[in-house]
Amino acid sequence: MARIVLPVLSLLSLTLALAQTNCQVRYTPPEYPELPVGPPQVLLALEPSVVTTSGAVVRVSARTTSPGATAWVRIRWQGGQLATRDAPYLGYTALIDPNPVQGCPEVAVSTRPLEFGDNGMHTFVGEAYAYWKVWRVDWSCKARDSEGNEYTTTVTTGGETPGPPYYACTYLRGYWQVQAGVVSATAKLPVYISWEQGLDYDGVYQRFADRLLEDHKRATAAMRAYAFAKEVPEPVRSAMRQVAQGYFYDCNWLGICQRADPAGEVKYLTDVPSALTDLVATGRLCGGLITFCFGERNARLSDIGPKVEIKTFLMVKGWRHDYLLMDRLIPRKYYDPADPYYAAVPEDERQQVLSGCRVYKDTGEGRRCVALVETPTGIVPNLKTLLMIDPLFRRGRQYP
Repeated sequence: MARIVLPVLSLLSLTLALAQTNCQVRYTPPEYPELPVGPPQVLLALEPSVVTTSGAVVRVSARTTSPGATAWVRIRWQGGQLATRDAPYLGYTALIDPNPVQGCPEVAVSTRPLEFGDNGMHTFVGEAYAYWKVWRVDWSCKARDSEGNEYTTTVTTGGETPGPPYYACTYLRGYWQVQAGVVSATAKLPVYISWEQGLDYDGVYQRFADRLLEDHKRATAAMRAYAFAKEVPEPVRSAMRQVAQGYFYDCNWLGICQRADPAGEVKYLTDVPSALTDLVATGRLCGGLITFCFGERNARLSDIGPKVEIKTFLMVKGWRHDYLLMDRLIPRKYYDPADPYYAAVPEDERQQVLSGCRVYKDTGEGRRCVALVETPTGIVPNLKTLLMIDPLFRRGRQYP
């Protein structure tokens, strides 16, 4: 039997198919061996499937399990769930062109280079306009109308015998029927790039301080923070102080403000309590034309003795994401040839110490190295247990 171009099921679907078709789909009636039984699947692939490197570009490809029955395939970015809001939003650049990238019988597109500002879970959708066949059986059945009168009608099923309200059904014929439509699949892309890959030392602290307050306005009492620290540098120090005591923001001309309650728990473990006591908030803070008071503050400090070897290790559980900030000090003997002990350091040891220090700031006491990792929420509660925050906190001398 000669091949013919597949007729679509209606004038509307014909118009859609002609407007978007890249491939000419053909079939041979009445068995339609070229078409799959049931709708084909869309296979959507991401390479790489997880992004942790600044500047990475992801290749997104889509195809169907039945290329010969596919008119077109396209890919679109549906958006992303970021730390404090959903993308897209005003000022946020889409990961791929907002217009769907279309091809046939498969298509591929690359994202723009990704940075830490894209951290979160992104969703891509692969869509295809495809054709398939389904088995249909016509039956002659009896039924009764609302007045109880019996009549005969034709009922079409997928092969099964019709049930109530039909009865006394007789098989008429079985045949293949062509259907067409859009099938789709989704894929999630986790993007979690460490911040120092795109910022300098001071930039990491400034952007993190801004993020803490932005995140806290959504998390409020659900925020948790834990630190092993000798110090907490500015401006993160000021942000942590606000997070601990609560604050008002976005006040209107009537003095009516939004309220950010104190974080649910903030614990500092240190061996120099005098350097961190101003971060501990006690009492109640009230404000506004009408007095509104914050609830209990839960920021505490514990002197655990000479056990803190890094300058700052801060863990914050935010609204959607968690944050791990580490600031450590590298002695001058590892990087400064003017230091009297520089030559005595073995070269392999020097390289090992410096290799993990990508973003730093040289100070009088040594080289300060900073790293800031953003992750899906959930890691901080686990680390709190693994690092025995609570037992150490109880063992130390607590303030207040």
